[in-house]
Amino acid sequence: MNAGEEGEVVLDRTPFYAESGGQVGDTGTLATGNAHAIVSDTQSPVSGLIVHRVKVEQGSLRVGEVVVAQVDAERRDATRRNHTATHLLHAALREVLGGHVKQAGSIVAPNYLRFDFTHYQALTAEEIAEIERLVNAQC
Repeated sequence: MNAGEEGEVVLDRTPFYAESGGQVGDTGTLATGNAHAIVSDTQSPVSGLIVHRVKVEQGSLRVGEVVVAQVDAERRDATRRNHTATHLLHAALREVLGGHVKQAGSIVAPNYLRFDFTHYQALTAEEIAEIERLVNAQC
């Protein structure tokens, strides 16, 4: 891949976390002596295979080259915090609403968290306030 081109890169090992279970994949950079590429997404289409979606900013990436892979640490930390928040939220929901509450999906991103759950009715304002209080007490 040459400068300006987009494609996918597979490495023999990687520090990047691939999208999984509703959590977004890492972003960052890949670099060689003459190339620099931006990793915009990381996926795992099959178990054990991590695919880095990249755009080459300068130089060219070639098969067999040694690359330095660097994860965007700030973004990963923000995603990690929201991942932790899903666990805190789930525990608070179960405490306030009951043990029947189950997670039914989620999206965990660095700037966004969505937590889907099962319950038999809409939450009251009081329940929401108590859930918020319990989660915030852990922060």
